[in-house]
Amino acid sequence: MLPNAAHAKITCRLVPGQDPVAIPDLIAAHVERHTPPGVVVTTTKLGFTAYPYLMPADHPGNQAARAVLEEIYGRSPYVVRTGGSIPVCTLFLQNLGVYTVNFGFGLDDEHVHAPNEFFRLSGFTRGQMAYCKLLHRLGESPSGVL
Repeated sequence: MLPNAAHAKITCRLVPGQDPVAIPDLIAAHVERHTPPGVVVTTTKLGFTAYPYLMPADHPGNQAARAVLEEIYGRSPYVVRTGGSIPVCTLFLQNLGVYTVNFGFGLDDEHVHAPNEFFRLSGFTRGQMAYCKLLHRLGESPSGVL
C-alpha cells in the first residue's frame, strides 16, 4: 500500500544578509517548481521570523570569553562559527546597539533540545565558575564592553 500523504517541516539557519520574511516564499516557490504532476503541495509559514545574528570574532566580548576559557582549560579555545536561534541577540543589537556574547558549556553528546537531553554536573560547575570570571573580566574592561 502506498501512502496518500506526506509531511515535512523545513527550518533554516539564516546567515547575515538573508531576509527571514523572503526565505519561506523562496522555499515554497522552489518546492512548487519541483512538484511532480498530480501531486498537491501545501505550504504553511510559521507565525514568526528572526533575523540572523553575527558578532565579530574580534569583538572585546569574544576576546574576554576567549581569555576566560584559556584560564579555565589551560589552552586556547577552538573557535567555530555556529548557528542558533536566539532572536533576542538581534533585537539587542538592532535596538540597543550592543552585541551578545554566547558562552555555553553543553557538549555535543548531551543532545541539546532532544528528548534525551542531559547536562553533566561538571559542566554546570565549570560554567558557574566561568560566568563569574567572564562578568568580572567584562567589568574591568576599559573598552566599555558592557
